[in-house]
Amino acid sequence: MIALSNERARLWPVFSALIFFLTGPALAEKADRDKPTVIDSQQLHHDEQRQVTTFTGNVVLTKGTIVMRGDVMLLWKDEAGNNYGTVTGNPARFRQKRDGVNEFMDGEAQRLIYNGKDDVVTLIDEATLRRLEGDLVRDQVAGDEVIYNNITEQYQVESSRSQQRSRVVRSPTKRE
Repeated sequence: MIALSNERARLWPVFSALIFFLTGPALAEKADRDKPTVIDSQQLHHDEQRQVTTFTGNVVLTKGTIVMRGDVMLLWKDEAGNNYGTVTGNPARFRQKRDGVNEFMDGEAQRLIYNGKDDVVTLIDEATLRRLEGDLVRDQVAGDEVIYNNITEQYQVESSRSQQRSRVVRSPTKRE
């Protein structure tokens, strides 16, 4: 194992995540934005006045290739009609096909926060996000919080709450 200076050791998670972000952009399935949202659950409670719906019990949201799963999902809209949501579970899960390739972004955490206006999913607490080629894990990032932006095709990994370190794992590239 290579010993790093304190400064280099402190910056290694940032450097590792930066390499992943620059070399492996995730192109989200663009057609998902125009698809209807379907939510299945065992129960739901809707508050029309507040425009808030709470789904409980084996909740599954599907919107095109986007699938979110959890125990409880809270959804609401802003005045402009943008959807927002929070999914909790043990773990809550997120999956979306990448555009034009047989790859998926697949993540899990204790809590997912979806921002429909900015098309961003934030995975919080024990967060892991993977790029899958078929069923094979090609890349993986993990930390306390992973922010996945479908529009800018960027990720951000934070690890500060539990003192867990951010981690990136990259598979070797096939050479021809």
